[in-house]
Amino acid sequence: MASAQFWNIAHAVLFAAWLAGDLTVFALTARVKNAGLDVPARMKLVLAAVRVHVVPKLCFALMLITGIELVGAVGVYPLTPGLRAAAYIMSVSWAAVIVAGAAAPGTALAANLRIIELVFEAFTGLAFVAYGLNSLATGAPIDDTWFAAKLFLFGLVFWTAIAADVGFRPFYAPFSETVTDGATPEREEAIAAAINHSLAAKGALLVLMIAIAFLGRFKPF
Repeated sequence: MASAQFWNIAHAVLFAAWLAGDLTVFALTARVKNAGLDVPARMKLVLAAVRVHVVPKLCFALMLITGIELVGAVGVYPLTPGLRAAAYIMSVSWAAVIVAGAAAPGTALAANLRIIELVFEAFTGLAFVAYGLNSLATGAPIDDTWFAAKLFLFGLVFWTAIAADVGFRPFYAPFSETVTDGATPEREEAIAAAINHSLAAKGALLVLMIAIAFLGRFKPF
């Protein structure tokens, strides 16, 4: 019971930090759309958002450890040594890639590490979605419906995080042109469109996180 309480608290702390970090990134990014701000102010907002974004990304990675330990502690699913080891290796490796990329911003290394992140997130999300859907449809290997639904939604979180990243990428070219050559209506429109796409995905991610928290707390079915 003590172990379950510890991992439950650790899981909740990571979730809260993840949510707070993403909400902060959401607010900072939304302000960048304000064309009335001067370029240095907008650049500071972008830099702040990029730095803060490391926090929810690390929380996301470490949730694999707290999640698997919590599952084993409460007995929802039998936790084998191999499964625990795989979760730790994946989580620590993922976190190391995030930290290494954040330590070398704007470099080819950071760009390559981000590609590794995206590929990992895509396939890990697919695994969770498939695992959750199969359990919902057949009752195996997870027979707790609420837990199967939680795994399915967690898989969608991976894909939504990818959508937020991909949606934001068209921002950089018009914003760089604005910095060097000045703002134009076309550039501002492209900046706003990229931010809106990313914020829409972020909004969906926040909804998924709240739904996952609800399932874990109340187990409604």
